[in-house]
Amino acid sequence: MQRLDVLYEQLGRQIYALAFTILNNRADAEDAMQDTFLKVARHAASFDEKGSARAWVMAIARNAAFDIQSRRIASVPPEQFEETASEGDFTAECELKDLLSSLPDLERQIVLLKAAEGFRYAEIGETLGLTAEAVRKKYKRALQKLKSEYR
Repeated sequence: MQRLDVLYEQLGRQIYALAFTILNNRADAEDAMQDTFLKVARHAASFDEKGSARAWVMAIARNAAFDIQSRRIASVPPEQFEETASEGDFTAECELKDLLSSLPDLERQIVLLKAAEGFRYAEIGETLGLTAEAVRKKYKRALQKLKSEYR
């Protein structure tokens, strides 16, 4: 437990900030932070000590925030993704829970970062360890899946 206290002191603010940028809601960001520490505690044995502990924890935090994001999203026609994303109101206007849950995790994260948060392909690639071109292709493929699922 003492290690979690140290981890909280070192990364708590960063985890909260990451979650808040994704969720834009204090309560949800706090929930994501709590989920992150619970998952870290449960899966600490699976951490590969050759890797970066900070990167591992932040990946867990990002996924926790996206999980919360996808739970609070309701259905909207995929045709509106591009339009609402350019308006900057995507997360406020639509909730895509059912549709997004049909996507694999990586594709769901790309759609949320692109459409909900307005990230550029290169920024998403940096975050997920992919090239901008790979992100663009995965995003288009995910939109096609969402369109066919919606029909």
